[in-house]
Amino acid sequence: MGILIRDVRLLDSAENERTDIYITGDHISGIGREPRGFSADEVIDGSGKTLMPGLINCHTHAYMSLMRNYADDLPFHEWLFGRITPVEDALTPEEAYWGNMLSVIEMIRTGTTTFVDMQMFPKMSVRACADSGMRAVITRGLVGSDRNDEGGRARIAQALEEMEYGREIGANVDFALGPHAIYTCGEDFLRYVGELAAEKDLSLNIHLAETEYEYNTCLSEHGCTPVEYLSGLGFFDRRILLAHCVFLSDGDYSLLRNPNVHVVTNPASNMKLANGFAPVARMLKEGVNVALGTDSAASNNSLNMFTEMRLLTMAQKGAAKDALVLTADETVRIATENGAEAIGRDDLGSIGVGKTADLILIDENCPNLRPVYNMKAACAYSATGYEVSDVLIGGKLVMRNRNLTTIDEEKVYFETGRIAEKYRPGRAVPGK
Repeated sequence: MGILIRDVRLLDSAENERTDIYITGDHISGIGREPRGFSADEVIDGSGKTLMPGLINCHTHAYMSLMRNYADDLPFHEWLFGRITPVEDALTPEEAYWGNMLSVIEMIRTGTTTFVDMQMFPKMSVRACADSGMRAVITRGLVGSDRNDEGGRARIAQALEEMEYGREIGANVDFALGPHAIYTCGEDFLRYVGELAAEKDLSLNIHLAETEYEYNTCLSEHGCTPVEYLSGLGFFDRRILLAHCVFLSDGDYSLLRNPNVHVVTNPASNMKLANGFAPVARMLKEGVNVALGTDSAASNNSLNMFTEMRLLTMAQKGAAKDALVLTADETVRIATENGAEAIGRDDLGSIGVGKTADLILIDENCPNLRPVYNMKAACAYSATGYEVSDVLIGGKLVMRNRNLTTIDEEKVYFETGRIAEKYRPGRAVPGK
């Protein structure tokens, strides 16, 4: 299938510089010049629009959109263990599927084309991606005390089975192993997961140094920081995504500079749960690759990467009292190119001939974006995400003129509304 996006502005271009983009199959086959033999099955009018790479949300828990606005204004441990975990334990896989679909709707509508998911309902994220055309890296959350822990081994078996399921149904997903955190996984269990990742040639995905309590507990129990602890277990010997990294020592940065290591900052979640501000500006200065995530809709309470970009740059400037500490250009790169680097996909996160056509169109004719002086600044500071008009994932239009083409929105809203009634705050959690 061929798609022509005519007379569109690229994100780096001046307002009056327009070009044509040619898409053949799943990739960009031409920019400004029609490729030989090209035939357009669909033509998109790009006048008054800006084309940019799809955003990459490098950390979330998509099923948790069912808990949006469910447990707010609470300390982290009370929020997680007192309110969220009981609902997670009661959810059914089918309910989790609809939570995933609700998240996918929000992400597509606000320009995200790839997300990294840590989930606890095997096959449901994969199924949602297959049904919607969304791209993802899926990790089954793993918890266990040691390598002989029956529950831990069962979760690992689920993760491996899910990988086979994804291949069978042709979902647009990759996989990684996802030990939940150093405080929910014993040292021997972590070593076992690391060994399995090496054996299966899989990346790793883990929460790390999210709270001061976690940081101090690691110091007291292991005599080192969380970053030092994981590094000592060999976790930095292969690609790994570290979600949060709010609490770091001066000595941690040299370990994080490892090209296998990719930090994913989640500013809204960290701020809302009062965990502080990750030292993103310093990490970038130290040569650490930093990507961006929203975390879940239970702790954010949004999966909108445009608003996340705004929070990221504003929080860094405010915390450092330095207006130059994180620019709009750097912020957009964190949400696109850095995210692609984090998941090992150099074909994503930028626009060029041969790149995979994960692209979004932004309608410039919105009052909050006018006048159009600098579109990167508009993306980082002004956009809400709902200026996105069209979304392509792998060269397929999953949203056209703000209409989703692969998802029955009303069905998703009906199902999630029905589920919400079951878990509405004030009612007893089913099975408790």
